[in-house]
Amino acid sequence: MNLLIQFFSVILLYIQRNPYVNAQIQKNPVDAQAVQQVLAPQHMQPQAPVQLQTAAQAPQQKLAVNPPSGQQQELDTYRKHLIDYEECKEDVHKHCLRPGVELKSDMAVLECLQDVKLSETELLTAPCEHLIWDFKVNLTQDDQFRQASKLFCKDEMIANPNLAQCAEIIKPGYALSCFIDFILNLPRESRCFQFLDRSARLAFSDFRVVGPFVAVCKNTIQRLQCGTLTPPSAHAKARIPHSQGHTLECLISKIYQTQQKDPNAAPVVDEACQHEIMRIAELQTEDFHLDRPLYFACREDREKFCKTVQSGQGKVLECLLTHRTDPMMEPECSKLLAERANMMGQNYRLSHPLLSGCAVELKEFSCSPSALFSGSPNFHLSWVLLCLENAAHANPNKVSNKCQHEMVSHRKMMMSEFRLSPEVVLTCGREIDMFCSPKGDIEAEGRTLHCLLSHAQERNENRRLGPQCMQALQTVMKIADVGSNYKVDEVLYASCKSLIDGPCAMDAQSEANTLGCLMKHMDVDMPKECEQRLLEVQYFISRDWTLDPQLYLACHEDAVSKCSANANWHQQPNQQGPDPGPVVLACLYRAAYNDKNPVTFLFLLTLT
Repeated sequence: MNLLIQFFSVILLYIQRNPYVNAQIQKNPVDAQAVQQVLAPQHMQPQAPVQLQTAAQAPQQKLAVNPPSGQQQELDTYRKHLIDYEECKEDVHKHCLRPGVELKSDMAVLECLQDVKLSETELLTAPCEHLIWDFKVNLTQDDQFRQASKLFCKDEMIANPNLAQCAEIIKPGYALSCFIDFILNLPRESRCFQFLDRSARLAFSDFRVVGPFVAVCKNTIQRLQCGTLTPPSAHAKARIPHSQGHTLECLISKIYQTQQKDPNAAPVVDEACQHEIMRIAELQTEDFHLDRPLYFACREDREKFCKTVQSGQGKVLECLLTHRTDPMMEPECSKLLAERANMMGQNYRLSHPLLSGCAVELKEFSCSPSALFSGSPNFHLSWVLLCLENAAHANPNKVSNKCQHEMVSHRKMMMSEFRLSPEVVLTCGREIDMFCSPKGDIEAEGRTLHCLLSHAQERNENRRLGPQCMQALQTVMKIADVGSNYKVDEVLYASCKSLIDGPCAMDAQSEANTLGCLMKHMDVDMPKECEQRLLEVQYFISRDWTLDPQLYLACHEDAVSKCSANANWHQQPNQQGPDPGPVVLACLYRAAYNDKNPVTFLFLLTLT
């Protein structure tokens, strides 16, 4: 039985039974009939495992267009299921005989076998493993994928000529890769999305069937010893698990480890390969299940911390990142999350909750850098957040509540996970090693960042931060904007909780007033830990008047007109103007006592 025919037959049945898309099929019975004709199964004997040298050399298998004469019964009548193959009977009965797995659904069985733990080398038999490998290769490399895509994505292709061009690509593995580039822009309830989503889950579980990735990264993969391009049968007396993303994870780890050892070292992965890695990572971070190493490492933690969070739009990853430093989290899960955070900091498109929640704002305020600049700092998450916050200060009524929520969530993550700031990773490595990680480990729960903040005001030259590291911390503090919402700094909140929930709960009318209240209570009775954390934050606020929300609101107009301050809340490094810190503040104080050109009454109130 042609395995590819089975796969598309199963997808057809899945889509027909799906309540979200069944209505779409009913509206167009001609299309549904055409799909059944093209995907009709044949009476065929199981084929012997295909001997392959690389995924790109997968053989093309022909698919009959018309069903056998006189046979118009249901697809299931003719189709031989994956469970019926001798190669996988033992594995299916061992791992998939449980509630929730429909054994007559090849897709369900295949996903069940893929979800076996990472010790698949011992758990899956070699014949079954090879059968799965052939299944995936045929799925993504055969001409039938392009035929099926033209049926399932017919309407989308008419609306988007660029999507239609994907179906014309004949290079093995490239058509699927091209289609998947568009998947995030498709309605989740559409037939096209359902078809491509399930195809992607199979393809991303084994890097060898993703054409461009294999072609571009082949030499890098071999040089870094991150995997093999041969199928399981090519390894004499050795069973190789279908990789479950191991190769991609290996490359990500190599990049991350190199940056950790020496931020200024030459890239261990060339630019073209790194582009492909980021491209796949963008798709994987959207759906937790597509990132196989993370899925396996964090399955238990997902149930522990994010059980109620529905997969999709990056919500599971965002939830796990907020719990990354929890002592109850598995070390391997925490390690992989740190790597994902590092990548997200370099490429804002890995943060799907932000992309979704602020889609309108990103476009309206020109905060989405062009893909042509994917290697520049403008693609960093920090740059995009600053752009959005700048727009929010200038147009507070034009930023939706959903976008504001995501901005606060990412500011909070930035304060607790310094790896989200590439600038800190690149410029503060020496300081972290010297002052914050004497044992070689990285302090958790945002303490590493506060450790660096404590050295910002150090007078001892031997314990001072370098100028580049200092600049990076100023950027992080600008993004976090703790003055407007103390809750984004969990370390500060935990240290001062008794005062925040006590006296300041009554005195402060908003989150923005809370820091002012804490400063009023700075006396001998204030807990030492709270005092230290408060001074670390205030050190930066006092050097940038825009970080004091009350001062900025009252004095912005005067600062621009009388002190030549920048009209925007955030001043880009290449913009001309006075330093936003002491220079502007000193000018405002002088203007307060200028009778000829007095400042506004609101500014005078801030001085009292």
